[in-house]
Amino acid sequence: MVCEPFYRVDKARTRNGGGVGLGLSLCRQIAVLHRAELAIHSKPGKGTTVRMIFTTP
Repeated sequence: MVCEPFYRVDKARTRNGGGVGLGLSLCRQIAVLHRAELAIHSKPGKGTTVRMIFTTP
């Protein structure tokens, strides 16, 4: 799952290359705490979109 800490698709990437691999894991926790929805849509060759959708009761 892409929301697991330190998940990286490209094994060649290192910490020097950017990030520590916690971004989506933190987003998931924020969504859970705020009862929000975390939507991840990806299209090969096109890119990935991540949305956090907050709703009010």
